[in-house]
Amino acid sequence: MGGITDNRDSLQAEARTFDAIVREKGDFNPFADRGWETLRRRFEAMIPAEAAAFGLLDVGCGSGQSRRVYRAAAAKYVGLDLSEASVRRARELDSRQHWLRGDALALPLADASFGVVAFSSVLHHVPDRQAALREAVRVLRPGGWVFAFDPNLLHPAMAMFRHPRSPFYLKAGVSPDEQPLLPSVLRRELAGAGLIDIRQRCQSDIPYRDVAPRLIRACLGIYNRADWMMEKTGLARWFGTFVVTVGRKPAMA
Repeated sequence: MGGITDNRDSLQAEARTFDAIVREKGDFNPFADRGWETLRRRFEAMIPAEAAAFGLLDVGCGSGQSRRVYRAAAAKYVGLDLSEASVRRARELDSRQHWLRGDALALPLADASFGVVAFSSVLHHVPDRQAALREAVRVLRPGGWVFAFDPNLLHPAMAMFRHPRSPFYLKAGVSPDEQPLLPSVLRRELAGAGLIDIRQRCQSDIPYRDVAPRLIRACLGIYNRADWMMEKTGLARWFGTFVVTVGRKPAMA
């Protein structure tokens, strides 16, 4: 029971962090518009259009900003987040969509009910990623897809400032369990959950709107420009800010 209790405690700490952010700022929108557009293009390049036609579950939808990544592809959209304040704000911003407060480790949804499960920059917050991925597989239709984007530990700034083991780690603006992930770790975990046809693309040109602490925020323009250059030179294919990972549920057991 200790592991289950630890997971619940960790998730509740994550929820409190994002509740506080939304109450203080009125929203949670980390990326500039161009960043969301980059992620939209990557989603549409990596996920077959027919998959999203069977509905998309957006795990870690926050206050609803991530929906713009999937809006054009998914006729049926459900956003789910652990943060009550975030879900409430999402409903205020777009009452036409279906927003749920829920836990990635125990999705309150039926088996085989979606064509795509998207983890919108959320797996790197989850204490038991394998459990979350198994839940995603459960609610996917046979042949459905998982799509995830997470900070890439191979990116120099992510490794230096956002990994807890770095001597330069900056805790401000980081939630309790948050840390960048290696692409190889994500590939292995998707495979461990039973997914096949796993593909990845490290991705830059995802500019931030705001970051913490203040010292890093002052350099944000320089960082965003360097991130754009990394994408243009091709280095982002290995060292991009985010790693995008997809995998397919087998069509038959």
